[in-house]
Amino acid sequence: MVRLVKHCDGVFRYEARLLVDEELVNLVKSRLRDILLHIRRGVPVTDAASMILGVPRERGPQVEYVLKMILGYRVLQVLLDDPYVEDISITGPGTIWVRHRLASIDPRVDFIETNLRVESIRELVELQQLIALKCNTYISASRPIVDAQLPIEDGGHRVHLVSPIVAYQHPEIVVRKKPGKPPSIDELVKEKVLPPAVAEYFKLLMNKRMSLIIAGPPGSGKTTLLRSILYSYIPLEWKVVIIEDTGEIDPPPGSAWARYTTVETGSVRVDLFTLAKAALRSSATRVIVIGETRGSEAQVLVQAMLSGMSGLTTFHGGTPREVVTRLISHPISLTPSQVGMFTAVAFMGFSDNPRRILTHVVELTYDPGRDSVEYSDIWVREKDGLDITLEEILKRSRRIGGAL
Repeated sequence: MVRLVKHCDGVFRYEARLLVDEELVNLVKSRLRDILLHIRRGVPVTDAASMILGVPRERGPQVEYVLKMILGYRVLQVLLDDPYVEDISITGPGTIWVRHRLASIDPRVDFIETNLRVESIRELVELQQLIALKCNTYISASRPIVDAQLPIEDGGHRVHLVSPIVAYQHPEIVVRKKPGKPPSIDELVKEKVLPPAVAEYFKLLMNKRMSLIIAGPPGSGKTTLLRSILYSYIPLEWKVVIIEDTGEIDPPPGSAWARYTTVETGSVRVDLFTLAKAALRSSATRVIVIGETRGSEAQVLVQAMLSGMSGLTTFHGGTPREVVTRLISHPISLTPSQVGMFTAVAFMGFSDNPRRILTHVVELTYDPGRDSVEYSDIWVREKDGLDITLEEILKRSRRIGGAL
């Protein structure tokens, strides 16, 4: 059983209680080998528990969850199973912290404390090793920082592990849970994340094979907006290639879409740049998506746009100047004319309600005389509000004005 408690001082706390007693947990652990042997022979968990442990059959579901916890992710299992928990953070022994969807309605709240704990560095390191093993990788002195993805059957969540070799006395485990089906663009409009006219503007960009960068700080909803645009406006029969560090953007069933994810195992390393080059050879002709642009993969994205493909990506940056500066600086190192290949930048940010909002949209243009990138406002939330029309947006547009 789990519950979110808000105390009188406004502080949230997440409380989890196992609906099984410690005696049952210890009993299952003591006969674990025998139970698993019977299960592998096809004996249902309920029957195995009754025969081996002597517990009533009605307690079979409790035994099943204890097994899941022991064989799964131990103290983290309840948090992984809770659909309202968005992120999990452990930094050294002690309290486990979470981001919770219901608590996020309060803009002052980030992570909240739980009643779950990791008692020692040894326990934390063992949990790191367990998670790495389940991700088909390892964490060691030669590989003290690991970014990986849990198996799909365990949720496919993104995992970040930092060894005590790097973070002395405070080894770290961070789980960023994979979101479920994203809201449609219509739902985001209804929730006032963005106005209807801007949604229509994005649709025009995709239909005309133009390109969009979705920028903003971590956790501001960049990937959610990207997925919503992709799933709402891109036909299933288009050949789309999605390139990510960890798989968050699932190709819809029955679509012609493909997804590549980075791999690093021992001496084998396949990075975003390699995957982006592979995407150009995969007969993709419509859209190339890079989950987050950080480096030389941007060069390949520009090549794709030069060949007539639409580009869609997320990027860390809070202002047009910051985005352009980062794109032309190392390690991305695009030229100003290449940056001008991107049509527009949409900026996500934070608010009270809803918490994550689109704050403004700018268009990029290349000035060959100055060899520089110019940017102009298409929509600014504080100035234009949510009632702006598509006609007004297109009057401001240098790239697709007259598309009505």
